[in-house]
Amino acid sequence: MTMTSSNDPAWALAEHVCGCRFADLPAVTRTATCEDILDTFGCLLGGSGAPGIDELSRVVGGWGGAAQSQVMLWQRRLPAPHAAMMNASMAHALDFDDTLDHGGSIHPGASVLAASLAVADLVGGMPGRDLLLAVALGLDLSCRVALASTVDRGWHRTAAMGVFGAAAAAGKLLGLSVDQMVNALGIAFSQAAGNRQCIVDGALTKRLQAGQAASTGVLAALLAREGFTGARHIFLGQFGFFRLYQPDGYDAAKLTEGLGRKFRGDELSFKPYACGRPQHAILDAAVSVRDQLKLGDVIDLSEVAEVSVTCPATTIDEQFHGALHKRRPTQIVEAQFALPYLIAAALVHGRVGITEVADIHNVRVLDVAGRMAGVPGERQQSGVTVSLRDGRKASATVGQPLGAPDNRLSADQLATKFADCARNAVREVSDDIVRAAIQMIRRLEDVSNVGELLNHFV
Repeated sequence: MTMTSSNDPAWALAEHVCGCRFADLPAVTRTATCEDILDTFGCLLGGSGAPGIDELSRVVGGWGGAAQSQVMLWQRRLPAPHAAMMNASMAHALDFDDTLDHGGSIHPGASVLAASLAVADLVGGMPGRDLLLAVALGLDLSCRVALASTVDRGWHRTAAMGVFGAAAAAGKLLGLSVDQMVNALGIAFSQAAGNRQCIVDGALTKRLQAGQAASTGVLAALLAREGFTGARHIFLGQFGFFRLYQPDGYDAAKLTEGLGRKFRGDELSFKPYACGRPQHAILDAAVSVRDQLKLGDVIDLSEVAEVSVTCPATTIDEQFHGALHKRRPTQIVEAQFALPYLIAAALVHGRVGITEVADIHNVRVLDVAGRMAGVPGERQQSGVTVSLRDGRKASATVGQPLGAPDNRLSADQLATKFADCARNAVREVSDDIVRAAIQMIRRLEDVSNVGELLNHFV
């Protein structure tokens, strides 16, 4: 069925996704996309044995179905939408994946990459540059929807908005026409969902919601290829995304601003810490204070007399007043967003990686978190101060968080993060495979068949 173009931005987005060629990607976008794939793939490996994944595998794997696409490290193949669900849930499980800091902290990589890998595996013989192009376009679209949604309403943007990027990437790899791509976006819109109550309640559905977005993206593209239709006035219709999902504030112009010239995935941050991105700047400050005082190295932690954290009053109320689980989290999802606990982990260990966040019974961390004081102040005053029993003290205030585009993780730091994630995988991944995967992803445009990468992680 051929549809008539409208003034809804969905058409411009579909035309861009369908018409964009690999040669149209700026060199900086190719590099940024390879970095995002490396970072997200690493998070997928690290999250492959995270809480909730085994349960999800038992249910989804129990459905059976065509062996179309690989579930990484689980030695099984599933229908493409189900494989995408599994892989994206793993990639988001650690809350270690990419973030658009100025776009409501959407994590677009998990759903976009998982959907792309599932379709690439389904089609077979997919060149690396085609995967790279599809991921770049999917990241761009997800970020654009997030940037256009200017008022926070509690959506889990990774899911409710990331579904559009997942559908676009899957549709690109399937070679959809513009009409079909609009249908794919419309079908995806019909299943756009995900809320942040799961974060408040420490529920495993947070990771599942990324999986749902990836699965929906694949299903939407496959249905569109068969002629199935979706809404056409997706963003500006009477019951379109903005009026229905963002009635209190949106800027539709941001969907197409600089389209084809700016690829918004270039603006993504990569996390040095395995926890919620809003905590990262203050964790940088905590690590800085630890380094200044040589805590745990030259000075024993028992010499710490006081830890003071300055943050905006709303953060202090949420994190420090009457919220015991912020100091003593009972499970990993709580730990990922528990600021006193995370700062204590940074002071004790000097890093906040997968192991440190998950070690919720560490006596030294809990002791420091329990004695930590929260002081309300202006955002620009936010920081950490540690006082020692001998009278010395050190302070550090927040700045541009490590991992942001203006304060990027180095190539070596990204490789180290990938290797750390691989060490935490559900099955052992050899150092040789880690090195080979890093090299392959970094030169993805020269890889003749994406299957060469996937075969390392059966």
